[in-house]
Amino acid sequence: MGKNTQADQVISYVYIHVPFCLKKCNYCSFFSIEFSKDVSKRFVTYLIKEINLFKQKSNINPKTIYFGGGTPSLLTAAQINLIISQFDITRIEEIAIECNPVNINVEFINELKTTEVNRISLGAQSFIDKELMTLGRLHKADEIRNAFKILRSNKYNNVSLDLIYGLPSQTKEDVEFSLDEIIQLNPEHISTYCLSLENDVPLFSKINKIPADDKVAEFYYLTRKKLISAGYDHYEISNFARSCFESKHNLCYWNDEHYLGLGPSAAGYIENIRYCNSTNFEEYYKMQDNDEIMMDKAIVSDDDHEKEYIFLGLRKANGIDLVEFEKKFETNFTRKYGHIIHKFQNLLEVNNETIKLKPEAYFISNEIFVEFM
Repeated sequence: MGKNTQADQVISYVYIHVPFCLKKCNYCSFFSIEFSKDVSKRFVTYLIKEINLFKQKSNINPKTIYFGGGTPSLLTAAQINLIISQFDITRIEEIAIECNPVNINVEFINELKTTEVNRISLGAQSFIDKELMTLGRLHKADEIRNAFKILRSNKYNNVSLDLIYGLPSQTKEDVEFSLDEIIQLNPEHISTYCLSLENDVPLFSKINKIPADDKVAEFYYLTRKKLISAGYDHYEISNFARSCFESKHNLCYWNDEHYLGLGPSAAGYIENIRYCNSTNFEEYYKMQDNDEIMMDKAIVSDDDHEKEYIFLGLRKANGIDLVEFEKKFETNFTRKYGHIIHKFQNLLEVNNETIKLKPEAYFISNEIFVEFM
């Protein structure tokens, strides 16, 4: 299969990891450190250096820029503008930023409006104060509602809310309450996540109180039923959107697009290379000082690429385009994987053009994905 060189390839998607938090949540295993203005200034200086090192070697012309974290809303509008200004944004479709409700006030939003940010991802997680306390969140439910009201009054019309389910001692009624609150707010997009705990996070001590799998599956399908009834498209296993408000950036991952990962611990995928930046700030800074990028690199073999393409593609409600698959991998999907299709024939929908999961397979999708691995 012919491959473009990095110089020929246009990188259309950019992820920026902003690794600061006011306080680390009890369930979070993502890399972050405690916020300070001095550290954030140094971070932005080196982030810009990293961007420009990539620009010397790659053609970066983004359609999306995504500020993730951590808590990117701890950056100032001036810092956000400075970072965005490093890119040619003539083709830009979406610039998204993850926000903590405690950072959303009138002053912050007035400043944010001076930037090109046009999508807000608000980390709600729950609308029950007791659950928010368990998760170690700094906000309460009323602060989510207030933050959303401020965003709407300032004409932000592309807002996503995050919801976590499967919490310790959680009931179906708890999940339904948070869903009703979300539906009442009427955001354009909703991301739902089943709580998953690493053994080094504080909440791991309550893992024995997490509901049984059959109960968590009930939460999942309740969520699906209520959000579809409210007019949302279930376009990816964990994501729901109003028409045309799917996350353009996250679709790049599921559609096998290449993307730049910038900042400490950020991961990227350029051509056939996956890389991950150091979680050690001093190592990250040293890389830029030495004019180096992509610290921890791995070549993605054609076989690994094919496996990734399958499990990421099957996460989408539309599934995998079989014609596109054959063009990309020069093999017929249904012939090569016929034994797996047969094994899960009651959970897969297959025709001449596509293969996709049936909705009843969504919650146990990993059991199917592993067969392709």
